[in-house]
Formats: sequence, C-alpha cells, structure tokens
Amino acid sequence: MADNGQLYVLCDTNVGARDAHLFRKKGGPLLIDMLRAKKAKLLMPEVLRMEYIKQFTLSGDEVLPKAVKELHRLKTLCGYDLFELLPKSQFGEAQALEILEQLEDIIHIIPTTPELKVAASDRTIENRRPTSKSDHGYKDCLIWESMLTLPRGSEVLFVSRDEVGFFEKGALATGLKKEAQSRGLVLTAFSTTAEMGLNPLVEALKTRFSDLAAMGPDDMPMGEHPLVQAYMKTERIVPVLPLDPAVVTPQQVIVEPGEMEALLAARTKHLGLIDIKALGFVGFLERTGKQAVINMLVESGVAADAARNALERLALAGLIRDTGHNYLAVAGDLLNKAIQQAVPAMIALNGFGD
Repeated sequence: MADNGQLYVLCDTNVGARDAHLFRKKGGPLLIDMLRAKKAKLLMPEVLRMEYIKQFTLSGDEVLPKAVKELHRLKTLCGYDLFELLPKSQFGEAQALEILEQLEDIIHIIPTTPELKVAASDRTIENRRPTSKSDHGYKDCLIWESMLTLPRGSEVLFVSRDEVGFFEKGALATGLKKEAQSRGLVLTAFSTTAEMGLNPLVEALKTRFSDLAAMGPDDMPMGEHPLVQAYMKTERIVPVLPLDPAVVTPQQVIVEPGEMEALLAARTKHLGLIDIKALGFVGFLERTGKQAVINMLVESGVAADAARNALERLALAGLIRDTGHNYLAVAGDLLNKAIQQAVPAMIALNGFGD
C-alpha cells in the first residue's frame, strides 16, 4: 500500500451489480474475503451504492419472468411444479440491501454533497472524462469526483468495463491517471469484461500479496458462502415430491406464542422495506399526488404494483391519509425516521439541495 495509506477497491456498476451480482459470483466472494484479510475497503460513493441497488433489482426483474417461462415448459416435461423454488416478485431490492448490510464492515461510503454534484456537472459540461460522447456519464463523473476526495496517500484499485469513459486502448486514460496523481492518490485500473467480472482484480491481488496467493474458489463453496445465502436461507432448495395421503399420519400442529408473527415478518421483510421507502417519500413531500409518488418509487427501483400496494397498506394503517387524489403525511416518530432514510434517494431523484 502506498505510504501506509488505506487500500480501497472501486468496482463500477456493471461489474459489481450486473456481472458479479453484488459480489456473489465471478470472483466476488473471493474478493470480499481478500479485502477482509488485508483490512481493505470497498469504496462506495453514495451514488454508486444507489446504482448497485437499482441495477441489481433490474437484473432480477429481467431474469424472473424468463425463469417462470422456462419452468412452465419444464413442468409439462417432468410433471413437477417447481415454482415454489422461485423468489417472490420484487425480491431484488430487499436482497441487495441485505447483501450490502453484510458488507458494512468493509464498505467505505462517500456521501454525495452539493460540492460534488457541482464538480460532476462541470466535468460533464466541459466534456472531460469519464464523460463520453455515447453517454453523458454524469453518474460516472460523480463517482470519480467522490473518489478524488480520498486522503492523500490512499491507494485505489479500480475495475471497470467502460472502455469509452475510463480507458484508452485498455489502459486508464492518461488525463484521469494524472488527475489522480495530482491528488496524491495511487490508482491502478483494471479493464474487464462481463465474462471475466472481478477475476482480473482477484488475480492481481494474489500476485501482489503472497498470503493471498493460495486462496481460490475451492476455499469458499458458492453454495455455502454467506453472500450467496443472504436472504435465501429460508427458501427450499430442492423440490419435495408429494406423499401418498394414505401413508401420512396426521399430526397436531403446535404453534408457540408469537411464532406465526415471526414467520410472517420474516417472509414479508422485503415488503416492509418498500413500505418504509414509500412512507419516507410521502413524508418528505408532505402532500403528493398518488401517481406522482408512485412514479418516484418506480424511478427509485420499486415496481409499480409494489409501490401502489405499499401506499395502500400505509393508508389502511393510518400512517398516511388517502384523500382520493393525493396522499398526505401523518405526523409521528415513525414518519420522521422514514423521512431520514428517504432523504438521500429524494435528493438523487429530484435534485433537492443543489
């Protein structure tokens, strides 16, 4: 590490969320264990964290309908109904949040400040990298400007497959390299592909640190790694064939006090997270048209039906008021706490605070 500075790893949205599924595959589990072994940090500017969640959720939304279609075909071939093996719809955001919670010990968040927004906007307007002709790249500029705020002497290992914004002929663009050096940062960039994912970075760490060289995928079976099991540990993992009712002895079901409530809470945790976001959005706005807040929730990564259902649940619970065309905030401690959680998302969506 440079000058005994902190070592950081920065993974762009495509690599971290789309390709590695929030570090669950393509070198992700091994990379996380390496970072913990070296007390390194996963650099995550606030805008990148939001993009991780959004893109992970979108990936799930894209894959689930395809899986349903294929299971329909498989059912007619094998006769088994395997649909219970699938996660429920809108599972992506809840899983993303749970994975990131597991990684809190190694994540270094950089909040999005008004100053960073201005710097990123100026960079975009001036057409400076990582701005590109094919993509204005405001979010990439915001991520880059956030990284530049690290203390002098920090070392950053950056992995991306954005050949247009960050690289020139497979190497980090000269202007970006010089800019990082002028801020006292030691920056090494790794270009990758969707197929390779995080593996180029993993191999570089093995080469650099002798104590990591022996680590390999066999050390962390994918089916057992906590990142893979996150939020899936209560799901059945194999189909169970029905038994002949004639050989099944009826047994009395004993339900302990509070058991059903706990089971239901565990199974609906992802809905609760959406409810909190919806409550925070309404509270932040104080009064909002129904469709307007639904649109905001959708833009933040929540499916339209899930957003609508969450708002209806909140109205039934008396946490917000439904006037027919609008939702009104109902004052209370729960509302205030939800607003605090919603502020970063609302700022990102609406530009408040600029």
